[in-house]
Amino acid sequence: MKLLRLKINQENGFRSLQKDFELFFLDKDDWSEATAFNPYVFAGKNGSGKSNVLEALSEIFYHLDCIYLSNKPSYFDEEVINNIATFDSTLSRVNEYELEYLTFINNKDFSEISNETALNTKAHIVITKQEGKRPIIDWVNKKDFGLDSDLSSYQIKYLLPQYVVGYASGENETLSLPFFKSRFIQYDAYYNNLITETTTDPSPESSLIYVDKSYSQFILLTNMLMHTNSNLDKDILSPFKEYVGIEKIDSFRLIIKTDILKEFEDKKYPLLKNLDFDTKKELKNTSSYIEKLKKCATTWYEEENYNFFENESSDSSFLILDYKVNEATIEAFQLHFENNPLKLFELFQLLLILEIHSVNEESKNNTYATENIFLSESINFRPIESRRVLNIKNFEIKKKGLEKNIYTKALSDGEHQFLHSLGLCLLFKDTRSLFLLDEPETHFNPSWKAKFLSSLRFCFEQEEENKNETMREMLITTHSPYLLSDSDSKYVQVFKKGEKPVNPDFQTFGTSINSIGIKVFNMPNTVGKVAQKRIQELREEFEQLESENYDAFISKVKTEIGESVERLLLLNEVYKKMK
Repeated sequence: MKLLRLKINQENGFRSLQKDFELFFLDKDDWSEATAFNPYVFAGKNGSGKSNVLEALSEIFYHLDCIYLSNKPSYFDEEVINNIATFDSTLSRVNEYELEYLTFINNKDFSEISNETALNTKAHIVITKQEGKRPIIDWVNKKDFGLDSDLSSYQIKYLLPQYVVGYASGENETLSLPFFKSRFIQYDAYYNNLITETTTDPSPESSLIYVDKSYSQFILLTNMLMHTNSNLDKDILSPFKEYVGIEKIDSFRLIIKTDILKEFEDKKYPLLKNLDFDTKKELKNTSSYIEKLKKCATTWYEEENYNFFENESSDSSFLILDYKVNEATIEAFQLHFENNPLKLFELFQLLLILEIHSVNEESKNNTYATENIFLSESINFRPIESRRVLNIKNFEIKKKGLEKNIYTKALSDGEHQFLHSLGLCLLFKDTRSLFLLDEPETHFNPSWKAKFLSSLRFCFEQEEENKNETMREMLITTHSPYLLSDSDSKYVQVFKKGEKPVNPDFQTFGTSINSIGIKVFNMPNTVGKVAQKRIQELREEFEQLESENYDAFISKVKTEIGESVERLLLLNEVYKKMK
């Protein structure tokens, strides 16, 4: 998808976004650039409203998801439980808005559309919502596709983003709220399939995917297993290797809790039943997902009372899968997961979502209706290790410059963040997705900040023959001038509290970070406050100085003050007076 416009119409606005807040994205004159990857960078001081735009979009698509999902909890449809409406199709946290975007249409889902039209024509979608009414989805140029009949709910769902991928590096919980609610929907959909004995595909029907730190190791693992291919001209993992120094995976262990039941039901259904339904089949590419993991393992066994900690065992059953990674291991994963990294990651994602089994029904029902931005603190989403469906242990990697392997847990915060943010983009790069990244570079060193956008562009590069098949949209909030310096000003929005965001009045691409810091973030100086005070003292000292002492003063300034614009300005004053 490619965003065109967002407008907030509700009387009280949304969060810090006031009524009539309007943000324009791709201009009509630039629609030809829709397939190019040009992320929008939102810059501004803390509290200026950058993250609220990401939050608004996630709330909008969460509400739309809930309307058009075909598989959702039976009690979810307009029912009131304990005086709380679990869902209302006419009520959203962003309750009045206009949203406009472009997307491509797949003729597999719209059989009446020719392949040529699907590949070369962009669908123009406008969604409007008024208070007390359901959102209206208008396919503006539907006739260009030869369509004039009403769309099914399934087809309308296709017009929405395939995935809305969220990531926040800090403590901003507001972005995560609709994503956490979406996890409960995915869990309930899986459990409904379980009790109706419906075949389960790990791929979620709901589009919202929030990849917090509990996903980090699985993001790295999936990319290193599924994107390693010696037959490719381009090594898509080269940023991992060049910047973080990861050469390869050495080994890892997966621990799956096999006896977990739905604890607040009648305990009739083993929670993993749908993922292990045909283990007796002797097919190389079996459809049992647990069996796929077994076939890729170096060794596996079942164990009672696994010791997660010394002298502490769990009274449960576990499947232990150990992997010593070599070329055969990688080939096995790529064979059984059809050379599709998302298929493996979505299996991990589902197993992690099954941890919600520990949340009771009342808490879950209340979650759907809550506006509590501290939801993740109110409900314990992650049980202790011995209660989790999936654990990863002994994940060892070979790192450049080190003789011995290290555990991934030993990586620094910045390394984890780099691998996490870049890795999730690699996993979803070929999908019709909206990426919402809230300050993804906070723990990076300056060199990595300068390289972040170029690394993203490298990951999102497409082969010439596929370049018109996918539109990926990405919004990034940042306080880093480096990201602005790598972005054309038409893809930069500067936020100021209480004001509408605007494009910079200068070309940000190629502008020095000092200049961007001054113009965008209103930095009065390019040095710290203590240094500023000392430079001011030196300036006052200079004003009282006799001319015969100028040379000594210049030497003093150069010794005490490092290279900076402020030092240069002070020395220029001295040189002027000397002349």
